[in-house]
Amino acid sequence: MAEAVQSDKVLVVTSSPTLRALLELVIEEQGVEAQFYEKAQEGLDFLKAHTPRAIVLDDGIEIDPFSIASRLKMSRRLREVPVVLFIGDSDDRTKLTAEFARVEHVLSKPVDRKALSSILRNLPQQQPSV
Repeated sequence: MAEAVQSDKVLVVTSSPTLRALLELVIEEQGVEAQFYEKAQEGLDFLKAHTPRAIVLDDGIEIDPFSIASRLKMSRRLREVPVVLFIGDSDDRTKLTAEFARVEHVLSKPVDRKALSSILRNLPQQQPSV
């Protein structure tokens, strides 16, 4: 299998057209490109060949986003890629689960545009390939 390509894009996995539209606006405002998928498997297939700047997961996808984040953090190549998780209810249990899954940012729905913009502004720049 070929080596994964560094990507300057943010991977977004959400099945919600409303959330996708809002994320497109906020991400575009920050001058960041995004790759959108509705299904978790499509996003995972993208990750086989690309290393994005960040990964954004919606809790409304068909696979548990906490388990996806946890598995991604086991990968040497992806462990430093920030994960942003959008959740419907942000209680202490959810926050603890996110911490165990090593999710860097947990944002509640509806989307706080300022918080997301701040996260996007502070994403690390991709290192040029050697």
